[in-house]
Formats: sequence, structure tokens, C-alpha cells
Amino acid sequence: MKTTTRKRSGSNGKVKTNGRATTNGRKGGGNSQGRTGDIPNELMFSRIVSNMVENVFSTSRRALLSKILDERRDIDEEAGYPKVINSEQYRLMYDREGIATRVVQLMPEESWALDPTVQENEEVDETDFEKAWDELVNEHNIYSALSRIDELSGIGHYGVLLLGFDDGLELNEPVEGIDENGKQVGNVERELIFVRCFDENLVRISSYQRDETSPRFGLPTKYEITFVDPTTQETGASAFVPFKEVQTTVHWSRIIHIADNRKTSEVFGVPRMQTVFNRLMDLRKLLGGSAEMFWKGAFPGYSFEVNPELGDVEIDQEDFRKQFDDFSNGLQRYIALAGMHANSLAPQTADPSEHFMVQLRAIAIACACPVRIFMGSEAAQLASAQDTRTWNRRVDRRRNKYVAPMIIRPFIDRLVILGVLPEVGEDGYFVTWPDLNTPTDKDKADVAEKMTRALALYIQSGADIIVPPLEFLTTFLDLTTEEAEAIIKAATKIIAEEEADAEVMEEEQRLREEANIPDEGETGDEGDET
Repeated sequence: MKTTTRKRSGSNGKVKTNGRATTNGRKGGGNSQGRTGDIPNELMFSRIVSNMVENVFSTSRRALLSKILDERRDIDEEAGYPKVINSEQYRLMYDREGIATRVVQLMPEESWALDPTVQENEEVDETDFEKAWDELVNEHNIYSALSRIDELSGIGHYGVLLLGFDDGLELNEPVEGIDENGKQVGNVERELIFVRCFDENLVRISSYQRDETSPRFGLPTKYEITFVDPTTQETGASAFVPFKEVQTTVHWSRIIHIADNRKTSEVFGVPRMQTVFNRLMDLRKLLGGSAEMFWKGAFPGYSFEVNPELGDVEIDQEDFRKQFDDFSNGLQRYIALAGMHANSLAPQTADPSEHFMVQLRAIAIACACPVRIFMGSEAAQLASAQDTRTWNRRVDRRRNKYVAPMIIRPFIDRLVILGVLPEVGEDGYFVTWPDLNTPTDKDKADVAEKMTRALALYIQSGADIIVPPLEFLTTFLDLTTEEAEAIIKAATKIIAEEEADAEVMEEEQRLREEANIPDEGETGDEGDET
């Protein structure tokens, strides 16, 4: 392949060689494959990727979609919906609108309602790995941090978990013990100092892995994280100075990248509010409009009319305005009217609750969540058993398909590689979750009552001739074979004891009759005659 070198006028001595800029005639760089820091256009590349994510639905594509759906009007423009939603808009909606916050928090709160258990094996004795993990969880409140980053990562396209180690290096340097492919190097021991959570609004990806032969191809290599300096915060009522923002470059080995709802990208997920953003804006308009309607309409207006018999009358408008202002906004309950009378205008308000529920149902449908569960704990108690079981299956699936493999395991694996946690055996470790369908005491009592009735009817009807006890217990009452056999064994023992007691009583009765001994409580004939 020939290399074309061309000097361009006005370039201040810069020469462009193979698309790479050099200065003073020196040849630039060499092969950049696998070396992200040597790429001059790395920052530009990251900005292009970020812009592509922010503009995933471009204007031209939306215009085409609008024409396909309805050529006559642009619904987004008429309804005030944004064409492109950026991370700042997502964060503002999350911070200011409670229902938007609920959309983001819903799945993380349900998934982390009960903490999981991380075990190396099922033996009673704890292993070194299990002891170290439990100590780490208690020392750094790990489950709280993991649940928080699960929530924050859903505000925008991703979130990051920053890990602080005792290696004495700057955050922009790689941690010793791990190579650029994410593999363990050597045998180091580290201590975890801190864990911090950041949403997309505070993070910018500044470089990506460009080496196509690397297992980390296309993944971030450097992040720009915005910290706040609490020392710049002044207290007191006289002044308020905002926190100072400090931007720091962080190497990927110190970051756990979290992205929920991934589709075609392993870096950027779909924000949880994206599919319902228009509905959230509708709710803002609906709730804000209803409050404004009540503010203006519930307080009756007044019209003031001059007695027509007085003819042309000059009104002191300034004094009249002051009186009415005192009446409306103060404690004054009268208006001095001379030659005038006031007419009260009927208030005009409408009940927005049905319109509100329409929007709320649309959001719940988009979130695949029963409306009563979406509305909170009190309403969730009224949700049907079928809704609850379906919802629990969805939560359990998210736990095992996303939370455990995409949040918990990457975190633990990184700590094992860097020597914070001891290595595990060949079988690895496993993450288990408490059963969401565990019956309550009331459920257990209801089940016991129904099973008891079923057994009583089974025995009284003589159905054991057709369906043997073992089959009835396992097939109809859904007991295990071991449980059914234990019940039958216990019942057989009780029946045998009762039959033995009956035989003893019959024998005693026979001996009494032979000896002509009356039963207890009976009185003989001789006693009657006496």
C-alpha cells in the first residue's frame, strides 16, 4: 500500500500522513491498534458516539414516522413532546416528578426488597470467601450501593459504580493486577476503601477500546466523572454557595459499568422513562393544569355593577382595587360599595381524576406492572392473587437474568481479580434470592383449613376405595411422596393404637360380664331391694 504525504498550505508546518497529523516533519505514532491513549481523535470519537446515543431517534427518522402515521399533523410538536430527550431532561423529570421517580424506582425496589445470599457451597461451615464477602457487605453496606446504582442507571442510558482501592495510584491509572482485557495478572491483594454511585448525568465516556481483537472491543476505557466538593458549601441563612464541581478522569478498571434494558449496545441501555416520557409530560400538564384550574375557578369571581339610575359615575379605581386586594388576599371581609352592587360568579371546576387514571394506566401498561402494585403498598394489597403471582415471576426473572449476572457478579468478580476477596473453588459461587411467593401466616391457615376439609370429605365419602390415600395426597393435595408416606405412616400408627385400645376395652368388658361385675356407675338388684 502506498502512503501519500501531502503538505497543505496554512497548516503551520503540520503534515497529514495516513490521516494522522505530525508536526515538524516527524512521523506520527505507528500502529495504534489496541492502544487507545495514542489516538488523537479519541475524544472526537467518543463525542460522536455520545451524540449518536442522544439522538437515537433523529429528526429525519421521526419526521418519516410522523408521515407514515399521519401526514396531516405532527403530534409531538402540537402536544409539546420533545423530539430528542437528553440526559439532563431525564434527570430533571426524575428529580421533579414523583411518578417519574416511581417509574425509575419500581423494578429496583421490587428486586432488592430482600437481600440475596452469596455462597460458595451449601455446606454448613463458612468458607474463606463467604466470610470475606459477609465482612465486606457489613463494612461498606454493599447491597445498599448495588441497589442504588441499579436505580440510578435507569435514569439515563447507564450508570457507574466507582471502586476505591488502597493502591496509592491516581484514579486515571489502571489498577495493578488486571490487564487491558480484564484478565487477572499476578497474585495481588487489595483492600476496598470506598464505593460511589453515579448516574449518566455526572459521567461522560471519554474513550473506547478500538482494538477489534480485544474482548473489550467497543467498551469504555476512560470516564470523565463529575464530583462535587462539599468544602465549598457555606452554611447560614445569609448566603448560599453551590457545591463546586470537579471533573476527574477514571480508568475503566476502577469502574463497574451498569446499563439496564440493553438492546443492540452493551454500553448504553434504554432509559426506563423513555417509553413513557410523553405520558409523564401529559401528567405534568394534567396535574399542573388541574391545580391552576382550582386556584382560579374554585374561588368565585365577582362582577361589580353601578346602579344605572345614578347615570355616569366616576369610580376611584385605585381605592377600589386596594379594597378588593385586601378582601381577596388579606383578612378583611368587607368591601365598601357606594351606588354599586357585587355579583358572585359561579366557580367552574372539573374533576381530573378519570383523566389522571387514564395516563396512569398507560404508564403501568408500558411498565408491565399491575396498576395497583404501581400505585403503592396500600393499593397492592387489593391486587388479585393472579396479578401478584405474575408480577412476582417478572421480578424473579429480573433478579436472575439481570441483577445477579449483570450487577452482582461483575462486582464480585472484579474484587476477586484484584485480591479484595479470596479466590473461589472450581465450582465458583452462586447467588440465591428469597422466594417472593412465600405464604404468609394467613395463607398457611387458609391452606390448612381447606386441606383438612378435603381430607374429611375424602374419608367420609369412602373414596379411598377408588383413590388410594397415597395417590390422593400426592395428586389432589400436591404433597411430595415423602410427605404423603409420612402422613400415612403416622395415620396407620394412630389407627393401630386405637384398635389395640378398643380390643383391651372389649376384653375388660367380657371379663366383667363373666364375673357378673356391674359397670362403674351401675347399681345391682340387691341394692335396689334393700
